[in-house]
Amino acid sequence: MSWLVIAALIWSVAFAVMTGVWWPPTVLIALTALAIPWLRAARPEILRFLLLAAGALSLLAARLYALTGKSPRSEVPASNLSDWPSVWPFEQLRSAAKQALVGINPDSEALTLGLAIGDSSLASESLLLAMKETSLTHLVAVSGSNCAIVAGAVFLTLQRFGVRARVAWSLFALVAYVMLVGPQPSVLRAATMAAAILIAYLSGRKTSSLVALAISITVLVIASPEISIEYGFSLSVAATAGILLLAPRIYEVLKRHTFKWVALVLSVSAASQLLCFPILLQLQPRLPTYSLIANLLSEPLVAPVTVLAIVAVSLAWFQPIASLLFWLASVPAALIAAIAHYFSGLPLSSTFWASGTLGTITAVATVLAAAILISTRKPQLRLLSSALVAVLCTASISMFTVEAFRVATWPQSNWQIASCDVGQGDATVLRSADKIAVIDVGKFDAKINRCLDELSVSRIDLLVLTHFDQDHVLATGAAIAGREVSKVLISPFSDDRPAAIQALSALTNRGVAVVKAQKWLSGTLGRASWLVLNPSRTAEEAEDSNDASIAMLFRFDDFSFLALADLGERGQMRLAEDLDEWHDDWVAKHDMVMKVSHHGSADQYAELMEHLAPNVALISAGRSNGYGHPTRRTLELFERTRSLICRTDQLGSLALSRVDGGFAIANTAAG
Repeated sequence: MSWLVIAALIWSVAFAVMTGVWWPPTVLIALTALAIPWLRAARPEILRFLLLAAGALSLLAARLYALTGKSPRSEVPASNLSDWPSVWPFEQLRSAAKQALVGINPDSEALTLGLAIGDSSLASESLLLAMKETSLTHLVAVSGSNCAIVAGAVFLTLQRFGVRARVAWSLFALVAYVMLVGPQPSVLRAATMAAAILIAYLSGRKTSSLVALAISITVLVIASPEISIEYGFSLSVAATAGILLLAPRIYEVLKRHTFKWVALVLSVSAASQLLCFPILLQLQPRLPTYSLIANLLSEPLVAPVTVLAIVAVSLAWFQPIASLLFWLASVPAALIAAIAHYFSGLPLSSTFWASGTLGTITAVATVLAAAILISTRKPQLRLLSSALVAVLCTASISMFTVEAFRVATWPQSNWQIASCDVGQGDATVLRSADKIAVIDVGKFDAKINRCLDELSVSRIDLLVLTHFDQDHVLATGAAIAGREVSKVLISPFSDDRPAAIQALSALTNRGVAVVKAQKWLSGTLGRASWLVLNPSRTAEEAEDSNDASIAMLFRFDDFSFLALADLGERGQMRLAEDLDEWHDDWVAKHDMVMKVSHHGSADQYAELMEHLAPNVALISAGRSNGYGHPTRRTLELFERTRSLICRTDQLGSLALSRVDGGFAIANTAAG
């Protein structure tokens, strides 16, 4: 145990010296010193847990400190791991592997290549989102377990050789594999940890996995200080600590009530996710609801994919053999992708957890209480920790129940406008006298399908594809599958991007009538009327596809709806020039709902927005999107107009109905 203490303290000092961030290690050292008298009398299991938990929490503290912008990360010496060498044989092997790659579908190919060499470039955004929403992201790329598989396979294969030869070749295989897949934090942690165990074995000593973990942390932080504030490294350390500390105890409990293989998979998944929980909250503010069952179904499929894929990579220069092995590996990989898509498409695929500092503190308290409950045999500690876990779980279940009720009652029966939560994209549904218009469909099949099903949309009378950006049209095929479509409006702007080709091909295959929109084109939807405001017949005035977005005005019985797609400031200025022709006395005197342009980007014509002053501003944006949508500038703009701002990234899918001269709004709370 002394080695673990020494390693933790060395790592703390090294981290502080190399990064200049003193307070997390200082707190760790102070707590350790103050707790020494109690720790000497404590059980070894509690000592191990406290030291590893302190290390994981110190990593989390460093990461949170970095997020404040005060971290001296820019002053940290450049890491020799960040500039990973491109060694010719490995680059050639990666290239040969990609050429030999064959799978039963694109998702299976992406997962197979990711698990083999850590290359996730083939993974579609839909697959990445589905994996993230089911806590299966670690299967999109190489995980630390791959290092154990490689080293273990070599070590066992060379049983007839001496210890030195077996260890030497295992270490060589580890180095070669890391050079092949690149410096991913989990791979570096696992490789260093495996190397420590092998070297200890060579010296004739038995070393604890926890000691090896502490050694790997120390070595990597000294070699590359900035790795300590990378999420991947923090998650890898926390997950490994959870598996080593808590999984055995969870397994002992579960195996008495279920099959051993089920208990094993559940214990590993639950233990790793438990300690990763506070860190994951910094990446996504909500909890994946179906993560345990998705992992339970997926984990047995990982080993065959990994083993077959690694063997295929090693034989990549023999393409027929490699392709066959890749194809065999793609079969279980396709099942993993199907599991991810299925569970991410279910209602309430994620649930609420408090955000910010309160959420993080609550998460840490939950983890500590649950870990103590699992690991201790002392009645008082078990009672205290179980009470705390019960309180926190009750609060969480209560919030889950509230969200489930919202989903069950959404949408209200008299809804007229719905903004679907399709992530970072647009999808708006209008209803008048049982006639349906759909404006854009987002890029994720499961999301648009789920929303249209919940709205009971079986027929689309008017489908508007405002422009051919992926986040507006990529899910066209899914939106029209199994639904009758009467008329489609598309932008006249010439566009030959893949998303345009795919969307138009889906419409052609269904034999749907397609009309190119142009300014002042008009029509009806039930009792409502609609008018196209942009672009012109040739769209020659447009600078790009966003500028050629179809902007439309819908007039319902006693309010109007303005849909601006991704029209930027320049296009909105053109709308202002024509203001007298569409913003007449009727529109001016009645309430207005606006679908804010371009997910709330800063590219807005403020004067027009202030003049229109919509009663409700709908913003369709993805949670934690990388674009910063909606921007502070746009939010402040609509705050000045006193508009009610409704955001899908905060509220989930929205449904509006006209009630007593106002608007009743229901939402799914981003479920």
